[in-house]
Amino acid sequence: MAEQLNKIVDTIGGLSLADRSTSHCSNPTQTLVKTIWELVKSCQSTSANAAHVGTVIEGTQTPSGQDIATLSSLRKEAVALKQITKNLSDATENYIIAYIISLAGPWTLEQKMLLHFSDEVRRIIRNVLDDANTDDSSVVRKILEKCYDQSLRASGTLHPAEYFDSLEEASLEEPYDPDFESEEYYEYENRLAIDDSYADALRVQCERRAEREQQQREEWIGFWVRALGQCPDEPTTLFYSPANSLLNFHLAEVPRYLFRAFDDASSGWSDNHIVASAESRTAISERSRTDLLSRSRGKITRMLYSHLKKSLFGAEDTDNLMSWSSSLMFVIQYAIWRCNKRRCDPSEVKICMVDTRKFPRGQFARDKSLLRAYRDAPELDENRRRFFDFRLKDPKYDNGEYLSQGVLHHAGRSSVVSLEQLIHAGLYDLYPEFRDPASRNLWTNRVGSLRLAWSNEHTTTQLDLRSAVKVAGKCFDNFNALDIALVLLSFKERKLRTPATKAPQQQRNSHDFGPVEVQRYTTIIEDMMAKARGIPIALRGFTADSQLEEIFECS
Repeated sequence: MAEQLNKIVDTIGGLSLADRSTSHCSNPTQTLVKTIWELVKSCQSTSANAAHVGTVIEGTQTPSGQDIATLSSLRKEAVALKQITKNLSDATENYIIAYIISLAGPWTLEQKMLLHFSDEVRRIIRNVLDDANTDDSSVVRKILEKCYDQSLRASGTLHPAEYFDSLEEASLEEPYDPDFESEEYYEYENRLAIDDSYADALRVQCERRAEREQQQREEWIGFWVRALGQCPDEPTTLFYSPANSLLNFHLAEVPRYLFRAFDDASSGWSDNHIVASAESRTAISERSRTDLLSRSRGKITRMLYSHLKKSLFGAEDTDNLMSWSSSLMFVIQYAIWRCNKRRCDPSEVKICMVDTRKFPRGQFARDKSLLRAYRDAPELDENRRRFFDFRLKDPKYDNGEYLSQGVLHHAGRSSVVSLEQLIHAGLYDLYPEFRDPASRNLWTNRVGSLRLAWSNEHTTTQLDLRSAVKVAGKCFDNFNALDIALVLLSFKERKLRTPATKAPQQQRNSHDFGPVEVQRYTTIIEDMMAKARGIPIALRGFTADSQLEEIFECS
């Protein structure tokens, strides 16, 4: 087994990802994969044998001196394996780093920055590999997502500011004598004071340098966006438009939860693992990895219009978008409508719920942000412009729609439940209005009438609390039941024990998230966090049903 480990370490070390060649053999990838799978089987067998031997040793009542020599030999081999295992671990990390560097062109800014941040990238790789919850097929995606996140955050370990700061520090002349100022320094200061043209030229130079650094920052972030799109097993297409600061701002404003109803007749493909666009399912699926915002404005406006106006039971092969809603109430009524329209069993209509905090920024984009950004595009004809304006100006039909692109891998970050499960868990007990047979053939208008009926302040009963917790606990097993119960209870305007207050910024944010029921939930959560001085109590998870009683006035 030690020989196999050493062989793998040597093979990995001999690979060159830049040219996909090796000095060891003509087909290194095939050899490496074959050797790895042989070793995996050996490791599994060795682990089982080691566990058995350990159990026997611990259970031996009368130790024999004759066994000590054998155990000593076993221990030596185990110690040797430990070092080889470390070498293999290091080789794996080096291989992944080499793969990431290979995604950047030679002698490019991205390659230089990757080399500068190699230690930080290695730490991210190690953390992902050490995470027992990481699925092997998701390793590359998770590593790239975390690198992308760290490049975006102002305090992130891969934020480009640290790279440029290091360059500036390196450019300072050494050694420096604080007691000495050269004549050139005084001449420079004097020219700044008396020579306006010199000062203007210096200002222009500084502005150009700042613009160049900003462009390079965008190139660095864009590198990670492109890298995610090239994931071999789980490609991720993000909305990314560095040239449009307004759009970027709105992309960051995504509510905690998004929902999507689907069945076998839905466009694209949706299941317990992925949500994939129609374009990603075609023979030219590679095109689905192209970000909407990097396409021509004509293609952007056509795709937006065609997606938002499409049939609810299909889509064009060129449609790379999939719809989500921030309103669970809206999605539940949509699921009821689809079930009635198709005359199918409630078990056939599913609802997917995702936690957007577990996805990279740009995974979801607000439909209104995109419509607002492109409604004045010259490529937009009058018919489409009227449709864009209608979607933007009529709040009655704003159901908090968000869009994703290409293939979205949501397993481990989601929960999928059928309409049947919701009903059996007590949805109709909590909201009997959803049971109304006469309203099953209605959708958006029905949602509008429910919002109006539930807009007056209601008193919450203990039965309401229990029903909401029961539905949440039985149906959304990957999420905190009491947090999801709060989402369900927010369908209605309910009397609160202490009225929640919103700062102007919070009010704008929650309004951007969509309909009133989403705003209610967001306001309550943000109010709880503010009262806890920023400690995310609700987002961390409720600890007892009694916390709901502390929020709502109950009868």
